[in-house]
Amino acid sequence: MEHIEPVQAADALRVVAQRQAQVIDLAAVPAWYWAVVGALMVVLAAGIDSHKPVAIGVAVSVFVCGLLAATARVVYRVMRSAQLRNDLLGPGGVGAILVFVFAIDVPTIGTALALRAAGVHSAATIACAVAGTALAFGGPMLMRHLRRTMLAARVGETR
Repeated sequence: MEHIEPVQAADALRVVAQRQAQVIDLAAVPAWYWAVVGALMVVLAAGIDSHKPVAIGVAVSVFVCGLLAATARVVYRVMRSAQLRNDLLGPGGVGAILVFVFAIDVPTIGTALALRAAGVHSAATIACAVAGTALAFGGPMLMRHLRRTMLAARVGETR
């Protein structure tokens, strides 16, 4: 067994850390996805708010096909790369995701109900436009937080 110099060991650890960060970055949901989901929500809500069967059918079709296509693209990219360890997110990451969902859903539902009670015709569309905007901006913020969480949970990192 040959002797490894401290500089060589440090360089090797730096390369491992860079590779780990690359894998984490590949698994992140890209910013464009959040905007696409938000826009598709607005399309769906607008179709439903129209109360016209053809518009509802078209809106549902666009929503389902668009969401499936966008999700497939993200999943395909992740599946081509190395897989993340299950413990990288930890309870803090899971909590952040749950808080994010709660922070989007509760105000959206509340806004839609309040607008509907006030007699606003396009209540769902307006509420979903607000939620879609929140997704477009908040989704990437969530991903940055989750990236930091996962990077901190890597092997060899202090917790």
